[in-house]
Amino acid sequence: MDIRMIRQVIRSRRQELVELAASFIRIPSENPSTEFKKHSAEMGQSISRYLAARGFFITEYPNSKSGLVTVVCDAPLTKVSGPRLLFCGHTDVVPAGDRSKWTFEPYSGEVRTGMLLGRGSSDMKGGLASQVFVAGLLQQFASTLNLKGTLGVIASPDEETGGIEVSSLLDRGLIKGDACLIGEPTHPCHPNVGEKAMAWMRVTVPGQPGHGSQQPLSGISAVRKGADVIEALSKLWMLKATPPEELKQLVYNTEWFISHRLGNPFMSQLLYRPSYNPGIIQGGSKVNMIADECIIEVDTRVPFGMKSEFLQAAANNLVKAVTPDAVVEQMLPTNNPNWTLENRPIVRSLELGIQRVLGMGQPVFSVLSLGSSDACHFRRNGIDTVFYGPGLQSTIHGYDEQVSVESLVQSAEIYAETAIMYLRSL
Repeated sequence: MDIRMIRQVIRSRRQELVELAASFIRIPSENPSTEFKKHSAEMGQSISRYLAARGFFITEYPNSKSGLVTVVCDAPLTKVSGPRLLFCGHTDVVPAGDRSKWTFEPYSGEVRTGMLLGRGSSDMKGGLASQVFVAGLLQQFASTLNLKGTLGVIASPDEETGGIEVSSLLDRGLIKGDACLIGEPTHPCHPNVGEKAMAWMRVTVPGQPGHGSQQPLSGISAVRKGADVIEALSKLWMLKATPPEELKQLVYNTEWFISHRLGNPFMSQLLYRPSYNPGIIQGGSKVNMIADECIIEVDTRVPFGMKSEFLQAAANNLVKAVTPDAVVEQMLPTNNPNWTLENRPIVRSLELGIQRVLGMGQPVFSVLSLGSSDACHFRRNGIDTVFYGPGLQSTIHGYDEQVSVESLVQSAEIYAETAIMYLRSL
């Protein structure tokens, strides 16, 4: 069997792929939610059952503290020595929010006019289903495809809150691999091979309580002090980094992508500067009481050429300049901007796979991401990592999230092309 034949199999069994993706969407694995652990476990079990029935060995890694379980499914393929390729996808989704603002049930998994509907369809249960589906086919046809090495499928339970579970397993040597393909949504012609670092921080601002009628002459409002902190931290945007020389071509490609594909050339400034989003503000307990505490949670992303420690120190100095008694804490373990260079085998295999499936009508090249993902954890452990997948970008983390059925099928074909080329070439 050659690569073209496996693509024909994918096309002939597309309904199986769509139903697999729909079944994932019907599990409301919202992170956070009161039943997150339960539904996260259901997602892991669903993937395990599907791949165990297709010859995979299943390993579960429970975390007694978080209550979450990371599932790793291993395909022996032909048992001929070779590289280890990982498929990785996260099973958690952000909350659906106000259901009245959806035009369909967010966990229906319904298909309408060629679109698969529901929370997680784009981010990223659609891509995860395509990976799981293809992994099963690769094991089924491994001998006729002459595949070497092994294939692992990782179900990450907590990517939406930093991917701490997979990060821990990688750092402890319990997950190993030579290359990793993550099914996060991207532009169809442009895989992501690098990303800014996620630097979340929590600022706790103390106040002095009292009766609200006596402000501003008595007491100290933590909320008003918090407003000063928010304004002070906006100066993080003034910091600017110089990307390393080895990223010169990727930075150039990404600027072109942002300008021509996203249609907003000003967004390219985010390659060089920290983003700044004060996402959560909590303070006070009653309207007529002076707030005795204000907590601000801030999302920043560290640009290429800047260290996370530098950004965090700058943030701390900005806060202390206006509120010396405030406490600034990291919300996640520190990481730095990270990337896999475009000459690595997994990148070459993926770009060629995209060209073969989509045709040569548009340029195909890799770019850097302005966001963050589980990829940083794999790269930190020496694993070449890319991410690519189906998704309707305008609906991700929003209302009426959806993905086209055709993009699920195309992504599955591309995953198969990539894996076969990679597992034959090394």
